[in-house]
Amino acid sequence: MFNMEEFIEENLTEGYLNRAFFKNQVKIFALNYLNRGQIEKKCFDRITKFVEENEPYPEEGEDEEEV
Repeated sequence: MFNMEEFIEENLTEGYLNRAFFKNQVKIFALNYLNRGQIEKKCFDRITKFVEENEPYPEEGEDEEEV
């Protein structure tokens, strides 16, 4: 059976990892899904925790090392 919540979580996290979405976009999308009742609070928390723990982008003001 198709599970909408799993689909949303997987696509938001994968989209974040492959840089299709920025961190703030993922959080806004997740909040919208939560407000529409398409995901539960636990799923929202997992998504936001995931993007915080998997920050692939350099922090502001941090220069990348030259090779």
